[in-house]
Amino acid sequence: MTNLLRWLSVIFFVLALLSIGILLIFDVVNHLQFGFIHQRAGALSLMLIGASYISLQLSRKRRWNELLQGILLGTAFLLWGGEQFVPPGQLMTAMDSIVITIFVVDLSLIIAQHLKHKDDETP
Repeated sequence: MTNLLRWLSVIFFVLALLSIGILLIFDVVNHLQFGFIHQRAGALSLMLIGASYISLQLSRKRRWNELLQGILLGTAFLLWGGEQFVPPGQLMTAMDSIVITIFVVDLSLIIAQHLKHKDDETP
């Protein structure tokens, strides 16, 4: 199962990079004009990198809190990309609130962890 999850992570990772390539090529060709392809390629890139990160997290032996934090971060990227496919309304607002909450909580945990360790300070 670990090998399958690692391979899925690699596949999603490569697809995310290809999506970014499509996004950037489209942006150059269309002089940075927003369009359907830009929106979809950007959304797909976010979703694929989130899926890659979740697969990677599940393939590693980690403490439950680290695993949960990694899965939540990957889920935030999945939801962020998924928002691009949802029309404005309550569902999109709820998805956006969840994404913001996950990002803020995730970075808060990282900051709190670093603040606890004084040995990380540089002179």
